[in-house]
Amino acid sequence: MRSILPKGESRKRRSIAARAIACVLIALLALPFAGCSASPNATGGTAGSQEYTVSVSLSGGSGRASIASPTTIVKDGDTYTATITWSSSNYDKMTVDGVDYAPVNDGGNSTFEIPVTLDEDIAVSAETVAMSTPHTIDYTLHFDSSTMKEKSSDDASGGSPAGTASSAAADFHNADLGCGWEPTGALQLEYAKHFTVDEFEDGLRLICVSNGERFLVVPQDAKVPDGLSSDIAVIRRPADKVYLVSSATMCLVDALDANDNIFMSGTKADDCSVAGFKSALESGAIAYGGKYSAPDYERISASGCTLAIENTMINHTPDVKEKLQKLGLVVLTEQSSSEPEALGRVEWIKLFGVLFDKEDEAAHLFNEQKARIEQTSGLASSGKTVAYFYINSNGAAVTRRAGDYVAQMIELAGGKNAAEEITDTYWAEISYEQLLAWDPAYIILASDADYTVDDVLNDENLKDCTAVKNGQVYQIPGDVEALDSPVPASILASVWLAGILHPEQVPADTYTTESNTYYETFYGISFEN
Repeated sequence: MRSILPKGESRKRRSIAARAIACVLIALLALPFAGCSASPNATGGTAGSQEYTVSVSLSGGSGRASIASPTTIVKDGDTYTATITWSSSNYDKMTVDGVDYAPVNDGGNSTFEIPVTLDEDIAVSAETVAMSTPHTIDYTLHFDSSTMKEKSSDDASGGSPAGTASSAAADFHNADLGCGWEPTGALQLEYAKHFTVDEFEDGLRLICVSNGERFLVVPQDAKVPDGLSSDIAVIRRPADKVYLVSSATMCLVDALDANDNIFMSGTKADDCSVAGFKSALESGAIAYGGKYSAPDYERISASGCTLAIENTMINHTPDVKEKLQKLGLVVLTEQSSSEPEALGRVEWIKLFGVLFDKEDEAAHLFNEQKARIEQTSGLASSGKTVAYFYINSNGAAVTRRAGDYVAQMIELAGGKNAAEEITDTYWAEISYEQLLAWDPAYIILASDADYTVDDVLNDENLKDCTAVKNGQVYQIPGDVEALDSPVPASILASVWLAGILHPEQVPADTYTTESNTYYETFYGISFEN
């Protein structure tokens, strides 16, 4: 009989108090490495220390994130401590020379303070919980001393990650065109936090993305304002001759019927699940232009592409972005995966509505999905406790913290998250003892779990758990994509769970109906469960 959870105290989830103590100890142990020999001053350094800015490069990893550059370093004697701000809020640990470092911030993008050496490759690892299972990823950092300059009180606290989210929405919204023009309005966003759109006269639209990128979308026959800020790239509207690398947005572009505006793709036909794109790739209407890390520059140049829509993977190959720009392409890095709410990821369709001159269509599609989801989510709490867990790469059973997208799924479906007490870490290890103490009415397994519902139901150690006794163990659907990951389709997860928790309010066939509608609208396929 297969045991799915670790037993005993070695795998038992630490209490909140214990985790807090551990974090304090880690911080204290890190002080010698950080060169902190005096009490911190107001700027985060110590008395007698000096702050600088320095460019830092990141290589390796999965390509799903980047770090802010330039960043702040504190020099104290012969030691340097760098502030590392990631492109997402989903990093909960960094390891340098065998020492673990916890984030130094409570909200926003994950930020760490780590010891560094200049002009040397520094091997680090970082644990991300962005997807359905946590992953430890190896990276290499390199700090270039030739770029180091003393930081004044007027300097910002660090750069923005190229193509990634800033720590707060207010940090990236900048409606100043540099030429004296004032906005006449703004695109109304209900859920999306990682882009803004300001409206100007003559049909101009200013897009600000949370990585600091700015784009002025100008009608084909309109004049570009004189004196436009040099950091603003110009895109003619509707965007045409596009190299679309971000596969997550293909479904949104397809739903807008804007495939004719796409010349090249970063996804091959065999790897594409969006029917319209797949067909266009197979017919040659859209050409394969190479993946994000290895574009076919010659082919892209010959095609006349003027705009590349990338995802955050491009941040691990900054030379690729630079080469594309040298070919004359504007590069826009979409950040939908950073959105904290599922409907925020879907709302990125409004940005593409601006690019492809389909704002009304985008608003309609978003409102339609929002209304459909609201009919079957946001239900009053049933008081039914739901436990979600998965097995990580180290073989430990873990659950996600309160407030993240899995917790939102449970709450929108009218359930009570068994792990609601976990607020100070992104995930926590759990044991049989912990799960039995929670005694959830329902157990939800990760979509990509390598253990089954039957494994849980037949696990002798869980025979006294209410969910197991009543046969209320389920696995999140993931036939097209994992619904417990930060993708637009994750809005369907709460519908699925609501049907389980509230069968009297949400008929059993609701999820099938809603998922079919969603995949027909955004993927052009029928998806039966």
